[in-house]
Amino acid sequence: MLSPEPLVSVITTYYNSVKLGDFVKKSMNCLLNQTYKNIEFICVNDGSQDSTLQDLEFYSSQDSRIKVYTKENQKYAQYSKAFGQEKASGEFIFLFDHDDQIDLDTIQKSLETFAQHPDVDIVTPIINTVYTDGKVKYICNLDTYITNTADYFFRKISGKDAIRKTVGRYDVHIRGLYRNNVFKSCSFAFTEPLLNADEIVERLIFENARNIASCNSVYTHYLHPDSSAKLPSLKKIDITRTDVLLRRIFKAKNIYEAQKSVFELTAFKNLVTGIKIYHSFSKKMTTEELRNQKKRLKESFLELDRTNIISQFTGLAKIYNAALLVNFSSLFLFYKFKK
Repeated sequence: MLSPEPLVSVITTYYNSVKLGDFVKKSMNCLLNQTYKNIEFICVNDGSQDSTLQDLEFYSSQDSRIKVYTKENQKYAQYSKAFGQEKASGEFIFLFDHDDQIDLDTIQKSLETFAQHPDVDIVTPIINTVYTDGKVKYICNLDTYITNTADYFFRKISGKDAIRKTVGRYDVHIRGLYRNNVFKSCSFAFTEPLLNADEIVERLIFENARNIASCNSVYTHYLHPDSSAKLPSLKKIDITRTDVLLRRIFKAKNIYEAQKSVFELTAFKNLVTGIKIYHSFSKKMTTEELRNQKKRLKESFLELDRTNIISQFTGLAKIYNAALLVNFSSLFLFYKFKK
């Protein structure tokens, strides 16, 4: 049963947000004008080098609900999310990206859904994923793709179903409001720094939820072509390491076999991308970095189910990929010289 007006914590992490697109102002415009008012805004300045901190402090001086924290940048977003996770004290917690937007009734409608469905631990709005030019990539109602937001219908799935639907590819899209104990059940700090460590943490949190439901407000997630996630980066080799860890997690939870083919083909493609990045950045790495990154790539190769991957190809493609997958050296050297 909900408290009459439960406190909601909205966590937003900021890094050079003014320079990247005046995102402090844009995020505050939708957050501070939420129809639901009992909110604490946990704003984590992740070592910004522009005027992000000054802008946050200005807004804080205008609204006492805003709590500004500054931490040293640790190069990985998981640590700023973990910092906000520790500071949040609300009965419910919402994680928000500084460059996104939500409808002004998002918190209100999420809480109404919790009140109507006491067995739900996470409520997600409709996820509208768009490019910065306005072109829509997809609109998702929890685990169902819809043509437009007007096609919304109520969806509820178990947390265990949610994690199953992320094996190999994400078939659930959740950017929502969590019960405090569920959101804090796994730390975003994780056990090692990874570009996409949050994808591992999110999955583990999903599994700890009894049920996940949707509501008919809209979270607009913007895809920026010049974002750090899109630009070539040595950190993208981390994705191959993430696949290694996820395979082990999924096997331990007995949810790997049903989606094995999808997972392994995706992991193979990620490994090829990782090898290409390694060669692209090889002249910029130290001897130790070269050794460590190559070791990670080889580990990823050795854990692939190569028989399964080869079985998914036919004709010349099957012969071609079977030759590449004979051993790590073959694959590694091929993409060293292939333009």
